[in-house]
Amino acid sequence: METVTRYVLERSLRGGRGETLLRWLLDHGADEFSITVMALQGVPAPVADAFEDAMGSFELARAPRRVPSSPASLDSTRVVRLWTLSEESLALLLGFFPLGLFHSAAGPDGWFEDLAIYRAGELLLGILSHEGEGVLCLTADEHAAVAALGIGSEAGTECTVTVHSPNAN
Repeated sequence: METVTRYVLERSLRGGRGETLLRWLLDHGADEFSITVMALQGVPAPVADAFEDAMGSFELARAPRRVPSSPASLDSTRVVRLWTLSEESLALLLGFFPLGLFHSAAGPDGWFEDLAIYRAGELLLGILSHEGEGVLCLTADEHAAVAALGIGSEAGTECTVTVHSPNAN
């Protein structure tokens, strides 16, 4: 399967479009997500703790996944924490992003960075919180369907990659 990687900017996911994209990804096979839960060491972090409590039943084993670490580095792989993406977990997750997928204010209560959505272990959406951009890795037809929802993305140089599932024989 050929996957085309396009860039999404924070402005592309404003006004409910972030939620629309996540729901579309879930409806089209997305099955897990990763996010970095941040807190200051030695300081109570009620927001981070609330996330851990809410998502505890959805947590999966850590596993290696492709994660964007910079706009120029799409193919970084590292072991990440994972949670099941389902209607229930998505509703809970969205509750932690009332201002949008790129907005989780850093502070002593805890915060979140770098949401990534996967389908069968393959990266679909990778958000780089501090950069205000991310990558959307879909087939050309899927990109067209997402664009029809009013969610814009931009081509970049050397953006076409062939992704082979780690589960393929």
